[in-house]
Amino acid sequence: MAEVIRADFAGATPTRPPAVATLNLGPNPGDVGGNLALAGRAIREAKGREPALRWAVLPELFTCGYSALETVHRFAEGAERGPSARFFVSLARELGIHIAYGFPERVPGSVAGVFDSANLVGPGGVLATYRKRNLVGTTPEHRVFTPGTDLPVVEAGGLRVALAVCWDLGFPEVAREAAARGADLVLAPAAWREPWGLQYGLSCAARALDSGIHLASANQIGDYPEARFGAMGHVFGPDGARLSRSLGPTGVAALDPAAPELWRGFYGDTLPGRAGTTVIGEEPLENCS
Repeated sequence: MAEVIRADFAGATPTRPPAVATLNLGPNPGDVGGNLALAGRAIREAKGREPALRWAVLPELFTCGYSALETVHRFAEGAERGPSARFFVSLARELGIHIAYGFPERVPGSVAGVFDSANLVGPGGVLATYRKRNLVGTTPEHRVFTPGTDLPVVEAGGLRVALAVCWDLGFPEVAREAAARGADLVLAPAAWREPWGLQYGLSCAARALDSGIHLASANQIGDYPEARFGAMGHVFGPDGARLSRSLGPTGVAALDPAAPELWRGFYGDTLPGRAGTTVIGEEPLENCS
């Protein structure tokens, strides 16, 4: 039955559907300039292969790499005016897309405080900054980073979009709160270690199904001194099924904007309080197509 519903979803969209890409890359620890260049090449290639690309997501702490966390404060930057924000906003403007990426954010007003953050940027600038709430206790994360509290939901590319970071996907709450606030799509930078690659994929699928939303996550890939990262991130639909096809390290999937609402109507809405929520964004949602 799920296959039939997805076929119905596809038929409901008369034009070429928008696409999202998960860029599973291996950043070089501490090489911010090189990592930004790597992202630029990968995103331009993804856009060249898929002209309908509207969103791209990169791994957690991508700018400096998820490695040697005790030194991550050296690469912390401001969310809106840091070098990565300037680079990705320029790239988003060039390609006409929205980009989610992980980076260490300097806590405003703090000398050494750092958030494990993700930015969502578009052609017009930084749209949202999310700070990871659930810090891993089996790595230095909980000693290095300050946990976040806010969960912005913004209009970006025609959908209502929220962010999550890696271990946030291990819990239902972040994705469910995003959905309750009106999100259709969650973009989740990750650095999910082995031997838990299976659980990474299961968690992504579960969070999409839990809340009846699209979820796209990109994982760091490669062997590092502290850990090995091998599981590829993908795109999942509101029925929990994987949507993306693999193009090398990149997963690409077309999204039907109507799919979340149609799936909830068919399967049942697990968040009946969703109506009447407030969503912030580039323009009032009632004016968005």
